[in-house]
Amino acid sequence: MAVRWKVLALLLTTACTRPEAPQAVHSNAPVIIISIDTLRADRLPAYGYGGVETPHIDALRRDSILFRNAYAQVPLTLPSHVSLLTGLLPPDHGVRNNIGYAVDTALPSIPRLLQSRGYRTGAAVSAYVLRGSTGIASGFDFYDDAVSSRGNAAIGSLHRSGRRTVEIATSWIREQGDRPFFFMLHLFEPHSPYEPEEPFRSRYSSEPYDGEIATADAIAGTFIDSLKSSGVYDRAIVFLLSDHGEGLGDHGEPEHGVFVYREAIHVPLLLKLPHGDRGGEVVSGAVALTDVFPTIASLVGAPAPSNRGARSLLAPPAPNRRIYSESLYGRIHLGWSELLSLVDERFHFIEAPRPELYDLGGDPGEKTNVLASERRVFASMREELASYATAAETPAGIDPEEARKLAALGYLSSTAAASSGPRPDPKDRIGEIAAMVRASDLLRRGAYPEAITAFREIVEANPRLSDAWNQLGTAHEEAGQYEEAAEVYRRAIDVAPELAGELGLRRGALLLRLERPDEAERHARLAAKTNASGMHMLLARIALAGQDYVRAETEARAAAEDSGSRLAARVLLAQGFTQQGKLGEALALVEAVEREAQREGIGPVESLQYVRGDVLGRMERYDEAVAAFRREIAAFPRNRQTYANLYLVYMVTDRPEEAEGALEEMVRANPGRAALLFAARTVEAVGDARGAARWRQRAR
Repeated sequence: MAVRWKVLALLLTTACTRPEAPQAVHSNAPVIIISIDTLRADRLPAYGYGGVETPHIDALRRDSILFRNAYAQVPLTLPSHVSLLTGLLPPDHGVRNNIGYAVDTALPSIPRLLQSRGYRTGAAVSAYVLRGSTGIASGFDFYDDAVSSRGNAAIGSLHRSGRRTVEIATSWIREQGDRPFFFMLHLFEPHSPYEPEEPFRSRYSSEPYDGEIATADAIAGTFIDSLKSSGVYDRAIVFLLSDHGEGLGDHGEPEHGVFVYREAIHVPLLLKLPHGDRGGEVVSGAVALTDVFPTIASLVGAPAPSNRGARSLLAPPAPNRRIYSESLYGRIHLGWSELLSLVDERFHFIEAPRPELYDLGGDPGEKTNVLASERRVFASMREELASYATAAETPAGIDPEEARKLAALGYLSSTAAASSGPRPDPKDRIGEIAAMVRASDLLRRGAYPEAITAFREIVEANPRLSDAWNQLGTAHEEAGQYEEAAEVYRRAIDVAPELAGELGLRRGALLLRLERPDEAERHARLAAKTNASGMHMLLARIALAGQDYVRAETEARAAAEDSGSRLAARVLLAQGFTQQGKLGEALALVEAVEREAQREGIGPVESLQYVRGDVLGRMERYDEAVAAFRREIAAFPRNRQTYANLYLVYMVTDRPEEAEGALEEMVRANPGRAALLFAARTVEAVGDARGAARWRQRAR
C-alpha cells in the first residue's frame, strides 16, 4: 500500500508540469520493445566498438534514433524491467532485487495504458526472474514465461534460448492481424554463462561475451525479419534496449549487480519511429529507461505519466539532466553498503561510504576519481541525490506479517546484530567476488569437500555474505550432508531475512527429506508472496509424503498455474495418481508432459522418468521400467528414490547382483551417511535384515 500512496503522490505533483512540444501521433501503430539482457552499450558497433559484428542491430540503427547516453535504473533484470514498464524509479515501485520482491499489480504501466486504448498486449521472456507470477505480467493479455525451475539451480541462471522465445513472439504477432498491439520480447543472450551458438562460438572463441552479442544479434535479426515480412516493421514503433550492462572485470566485478559504474548501467537504446522517421539521428543528452513509458504514451496520443524524473525521449533536450540509478544487491546479498548514482552527459557521481565522481568527457572508463578537484559538481550532485531520500531506506522486503512468520520459526533474533554497524564499501570488498567465483567453480565441478572449505572461509571472513551461506548450503546438500545444509540455510535466512522466501523453500525441502514435515510446511509458507508456485510445489510434495492425496492434488494444480512450474507440477500429479493405483491416468499424464517438453524444446524434466518407471513397474512391465529409471539416473543422478525403485525391480525379477549394484551407484552419486541409511531402509523393505545391518554398519 505504501508504494501505491507514493505513486499517487507523484502523480498529484505533476499537475503543473510544462507541456511537451507537439509531435506526430501514431494512434494505432504497433509498439514493440526488444530487450536484450546484459548488453553493454560500448560493446556494440553502433556505439563505436569494433570487436564484434552485429549486422541486424546496425540495420535497425540506420532506421532509428540512437540515444548515446542511456542509463538503466538498476543493474538487475527484474527491477530494471519494472522501471522500464512503469516509468518509475526503484524506490517508487518498490522492487529492489531479482528475488524477495513482488510487483504491485496496481501500478500504471505501458501494457495497461495501451490496453485502455484498444491494444492487445503480449510478451515472451527468456529468464525465470521475469516470470509472470512476480506480478510483472499484470496488464498483459498474453505473457509467455515457460522457463522451468530446476533443483538447486540459481534462479538468475534459469533461462531458455532466445530462438524459442522469438518463435512464440512471431506466432502471437502474426495472430493479431491488423489489430493494434504491444509486444515485449526479452532475450537472455548475452547473459552469462557465455555459450554462444555456432558459428559465433568459434569466431569469437577468445571473447565469448562478444560471441553472445553476435548470437543475440542473429536472434533479434530473425525477429525483425519476421516483422518486415509480415508488413509490421515499417508502421511500427520499435525500441531496442538492454536492462543493464556487464562488469567484465573493469572494476573487479566479473558480471553485474553490485556496482553502478558506467559499464553496468550504460545501455543501448534505439527508437525506430513509423516509416523510419528521424532514422540515423543521434541524441547525446542523458536519458533513462524510465523515459520509454512517457515516450510511448506521447507517440500514441495518450496522457503521459509524470513520474519522478521520467520524460519523453522525443521532448526537447533538458539541459544538465541527471539520471538516477541504484544497486542494493551488495546490501541484500553481501552485507555491503548500497550504492546510489547520478549521471549526466559529463559527470557521474556514486554515493558510497567513500564517494566517487568521474569526468566522463576525458575518462569514460571511470578510472580517476575527480571529487577533490570538482567540489562544486560533487556538492551539487550529492545535494540532488539527497532528494531521493527513500532510496537509502532499508528495502521493505519484510512486512509485519512476514516478520511474525520468521519470528515464530526462531529467526530475526540475530539479525539486528548481524546488520548493525557501518557497512563496507563494495569497492573495498569486491575481491571476495573472485573468491566466490573460485568456490562456485569447485561446487560446479563436484569437488564438494573443497567447495565447503572455500565457502566456510568466505563466511568466516564476512558473516553477512548471504550468497556464500546459500552456496555453502548447496555444497553440503550436494554432498549428502542434509543436517548441515539445513543449518546453513537457517543461518542464511538470519543474515538476509529479505530473501526468506527462496531460502525458506530450500530449507523446507531439506526438512522434508529429513522427515520433519511440519517444519518443512512452515518454511514453505515463507514464500507465499514472493514465490507462490514454489510454495505450492513443496506443499504438494509434503502432502504426498503424508499420503494426503486430495491436498497434494490441490497444491499441485495450484502450482501448475505458473508456467515455470507447470511441467514439474503435473509430474507431481502423476506421482499422486501412481500412489493411488490410478496407473492409466498417471501414464497418460507422464506421456503428455513428455510431449509438451519436447514441443517446447525443454530438456529432461526432473522426476518424469522416475514416475514413468514407477508406473511401469507396478504394471509389471519391468524391462520398460528399468529403462525409464536408467534415463532418470542419467539426467538426475542425485534422486535416491530412483535407485531404490530400480533396486526393487531388480529384486522382483531375481537379479540380486544388479540390485545391489544400483544401491552402490546411489551411494557414489550421494556420498554421505544419509544415503547409506537410505540404502539400509530400502533393503529392509524387502525383508533383508542382514543386508540392512551391513548398510547401517557402513553408515556408522
